[in-house]
Amino acid sequence: MWRLYLDENAPTALAKALRLQGFEVVRPQEVGLQEADDEAQLRWASENGYILFTFDKATMVKTAVAWVASGKEHNGVIVCEQMPREAVSVIVRRLKKLAQVYRPEALKNVTVYLGAVWD
Repeated sequence: MWRLYLDENAPTALAKALRLQGFEVVRPQEVGLQEADDEAQLRWASENGYILFTFDKATMVKTAVAWVASGKEHNGVIVCEQMPREAVSVIVRRLKKLAQVYRPEALKNVTVYLGAVWD
């Protein structure tokens, strides 16, 4: 199953639900990166073999694009629209479907939008 690094805005309930579904999940608060900038978050995820999951499409997408343009590689970035906390099950369902379609290696240097297409 995938290894996901959730951004700081992801609720604890999402991390718990994903772990119950077999995902390996790490949060910034667990590795001392709370309040770190996007570059530091992407670097940690990349160096430790994680796909980065974020609600921050405004800046993280730009960071990921710049990262690849500068010759650096990342393990993938999954961007999700901010959803109410009650929508954890929707996000988990979409991530499970995405994981059925793509092996983790297929996301290398790719940004994927986790929208309704994955329902």
